[in-house]
Amino acid sequence: MKKIIVALLIVLNLLGLGQKIFAKGSIEEDLSGEYFSIAEAYTELKKYDKAIDYFKKAEKSKSYKRASHYNLAQVYALKKDWTNCTTYLKPLHEQAPDNIKIATAYAYALASSGKQNEALSLYKKIYDKNPETPEYFFNYVRLLIVVKDYDTAKKMLEEAKEKFKENEENKTISHLEKKIEQLLNPPKKEKPKSKTKKESKPSKP
Repeated sequence: MKKIIVALLIVLNLLGLGQKIFAKGSIEEDLSGEYFSIAEAYTELKKYDKAIDYFKKAEKSKSYKRASHYNLAQVYALKKDWTNCTTYLKPLHEQAPDNIKIATAYAYALASSGKQNEALSLYKKIYDKNPETPEYFFNYVRLLIVVKDYDTAKKMLEEAKEKFKENEENKTISHLEKKIEQLLNPPKKEKPKSKTKKESKPSKP
């Protein structure tokens, strides 16, 4: 598969798709689809810097702008560059606040960049709109634990036992409850035992 993708990239470059062609004007915008496909191929190959370059070429087209920005956010997330990731996700979320996919990605990026309180606020909105979805519930509780709101987390987990009754859900509830308990009552470190002095041998007469 990788060989096919590499071959495709070589052919596209040989055809001059990465260059500006002038006729009655630049047709670079017409190449945005090709740029986007090349960027996706580079992403699969984990050549993230190359992928970024081509997504930025594709974003110049109105048709590919939003898709390019979302994919740029994904690539920056793969690079663990959370600053650039949130830079691209924030306007996408503001333009479509009800888009769950974008909202959850943005919340995750905020949490990963150290902005836990912002992420928590956003996840609460996601959970409030989807209270029956275990994934959103557990992610919200995990963030409550991160910001050390243990009381709210414990209360929600207790209430969730009546709502989420699948085996895996019960395991997750139990795991999170144990995690909270460990954080509230960390094991005490044993004091190192004092070493007894060796008895001195009697001196020879």
